[in-house]
Amino acid sequence: MKRILRVTAAFLSLLLLLLCCTGCAASRPVYASPRALRVVATAGDVDILYEELYFITMNRIAEMKSTYGEDVLADGSARAELQRFVWDNLCTRETALISLGYEYGLDVHKGEIADNVQLSIDDILENDFGGDREAYVESLAEMYMTDHYARTYLGVGDYLANAIVLEMLYRGEVETDDAAVLATLKSDSFIRTVHVFVDKTNGAYTKEQHRAHAEEIYAAVSAATTNEARYDAMYDAIGGRYNYDFGDPLGHGYYFPRGEMKAAYEDAAFALAEYEVSPVVETEDGYYVIMRLPKSDAYINEHFETLKTKSYFVTLNQRVEEKLAGMTLERTRFGEKLDLTALSPIDPDGGTAVLVAGFVALAVIVCGVVVLVAMKFSRRRGKVKSR
Repeated sequence: MKRILRVTAAFLSLLLLLLCCTGCAASRPVYASPRALRVVATAGDVDILYEELYFITMNRIAEMKSTYGEDVLADGSARAELQRFVWDNLCTRETALISLGYEYGLDVHKGEIADNVQLSIDDILENDFGGDREAYVESLAEMYMTDHYARTYLGVGDYLANAIVLEMLYRGEVETDDAAVLATLKSDSFIRTVHVFVDKTNGAYTKEQHRAHAEEIYAAVSAATTNEARYDAMYDAIGGRYNYDFGDPLGHGYYFPRGEMKAAYEDAAFALAEYEVSPVVETEDGYYVIMRLPKSDAYINEHFETLKTKSYFVTLNQRVEEKLAGMTLERTRFGEKLDLTALSPIDPDGGTAVLVAGFVALAVIVCGVVVLVAMKFSRRRGKVKSR
């Protein structure tokens, strides 16, 4: 009996130690809560989870309230617009990229990609939050994001495309011949742009003022009547006080295929003719005014090896676009029943507290059963000895 109790006590001590380690590790992987992982829709072989719908919906509602007032959703047309926006943005290029990754055995929550995402989370915690996990979780809550979805977002945005391209290269599915690569670089699948970026996170001005600055820049550049005049006006704006992009100090511009810039930026840029300037493009960070320029043969020749690597993503983009064209979003019964104006909140920390409590409850039950069995065995043993 004493031996069994000692074993039970040791088991409880070990379990508590493991739970403490789990609770104290600042960058531990976090399990998503059951609600966060509920499937609201499918797109081909990709499950669309509640946490993604919640992220898109709540941010859209916040944006609508900021623009139109707190009572905006009292209007039926605004609620209908919210429905359209959310469901239209749940099957995207990223969804198709995830599906293509499955074909190559790649999952952002497994293997090397998951390991790299963990390193990114470690870096974010250390450099942005000073190792304070509670501050990190609070930040997630402010963005209506869970830790699990943050990892999905990072995995798809930072690592999945590169991993797929490496697999395609390994299988010989990407053209690497220099002549073919040069043809790709000179095609419309690969463009060159310059831009002005007005950073709306800069607290010196309000969001409305930042937007007004961007509109002024667009008006000044687009008013020029010749390509040369627009080019000069654009470079004046790039050197002006409102431009916060410092990634092109030599003025060569950006050479890229789809998938490298933000989606809104790319949609505007690829629609432009050479020397044409885009109306103001808004992203979560700020406002862009974009000009498309002709590509320089001298620049391509000088930076050929770097651009060659980028060219491989043109093949990836073709595969992704083909995949996306064949995908249809199908809502689940759970998704159909959701009222987007009254979504239940989810734990940004992934329901870890519930998970730990479950482990503790299970441990208590197991240990109780062990003790009861031990006591029963002990009584039987006592009866046998008395005989």
